[in-house]
Amino acid sequence: MERSFRASKRFYLLLFISAALLVAFVIGAIWLMRKVTGNIRKLEQLTLYTEVESEAVVVRSERLFTETASESRILFSEGATVSEGDAIAVLYPYSYESTLNTICTREATLYANLLAMIQTTTGGTIPPEILQYNERIDSIGKQMRAASNGERNPEHYAKLETQLTQVQAMRREAMLKWLDERNKPKQAENTEPQTGETAAGTEPTAAEPTAPVTTGNSALDEAHRAAAEIDLIRENFETNSARTVRSEYNGYISFYSDANEDNLRDISQLTVPLIKRILNAPSISMDNENFNYRIVTDRTTFYLAFVQSGSSADRLMPGVPSSFTVKGITAAYQGRIINERDTEQGVLYVMQVNADVQPLLTTRVVEISVQNNATGLYVPVKYLQYTNGVPYIYAKSTDGTFQKVAVYVAGSDGENAIISARDSNITLFAGLKVRIPPDEEDEK
Repeated sequence: MERSFRASKRFYLLLFISAALLVAFVIGAIWLMRKVTGNIRKLEQLTLYTEVESEAVVVRSERLFTETASESRILFSEGATVSEGDAIAVLYPYSYESTLNTICTREATLYANLLAMIQTTTGGTIPPEILQYNERIDSIGKQMRAASNGERNPEHYAKLETQLTQVQAMRREAMLKWLDERNKPKQAENTEPQTGETAAGTEPTAAEPTAPVTTGNSALDEAHRAAAEIDLIRENFETNSARTVRSEYNGYISFYSDANEDNLRDISQLTVPLIKRILNAPSISMDNENFNYRIVTDRTTFYLAFVQSGSSADRLMPGVPSSFTVKGITAAYQGRIINERDTEQGVLYVMQVNADVQPLLTTRVVEISVQNNATGLYVPVKYLQYTNGVPYIYAKSTDGTFQKVAVYVAGSDGENAIISARDSNITLFAGLKVRIPPDEEDEK
């Protein structure tokens, strides 16, 4: 009886072990099947709202010019439109302002001396002609002060400065003429024979220099000498020292630069390292040692160059128009990716924008947000694999195996990505089976 019980117990134990093994096998098979089939899915159509945010380098069609000068008089305001041949600035090898102050100070001193001489003659009154000049000078002075206190227009202010010195000179000449007419010059006594005449019994001789003409008024003579000195300063100041710089192109003018103008001239030569370097050092300023200016020759087209991670689905589709905004600018823009370059360092995008470049004239780096509604076949982002910045999927081929296919990513919402084949000979279609990349699967 005891032996029969032991046999029965052994039987049930074996039966239990067999059942447990069978259950484990079934569970394992189901798990394996789910694992394999769970990593395979079919391509389907989807529309995604996508947004890519990035820092971008502004690339303009521009020419940078550098001139050497101690001082310059700029004749156009920042961002103004210039034409070929326009005078942009007058350059001086010495201090323009200090020389101008010297002229004005000497004119003021000479005016006070001449006025004192005139009033001594008139009993204190000022001739009407001189009063008219004074009114003109006062009017110009008021305009200059108003221009200085407001938004100074360099071209207008330079014209006022020129008018001021011209009217001062005209007033001074009028005052000297008035005094000269009342102090007729006297020829110094000269008893020698005149030129061409000979004394009896002598041969003709060459003409001797005549004695200097004087007014007989030492103060007036000194005023004439002071006026001549001012005229000499003015002549050297306006004629011999000034050099006018003229525009060689039509376009917008800017007096700020960042020394990257030449590096960015050819958009086909842009690289990821270059764009990253500019993004890390985006300073743009005015050169205080030299006279630099830029002419932006294309006013209605510019480019934005930016870099995205080579292992991210945050991408844009070349050739597809996209809307974007620029931080700090209220206007909305439309752009189109004209170049996508995949590298180990990242993905370089170049976007062409057909819009007025003036709002971005003095900045090199901007923050952009590109929005788009992307429609097409989609995969979850975990189904993408990246090699040297190029995204790939594993799609089932006609022989039943999964092959690596390079794709474009038209946009992603962070979970899914809209894709299309890079090779025009490969067609992706709804219902095509794709799988998670093998290395991704092995990690699970």
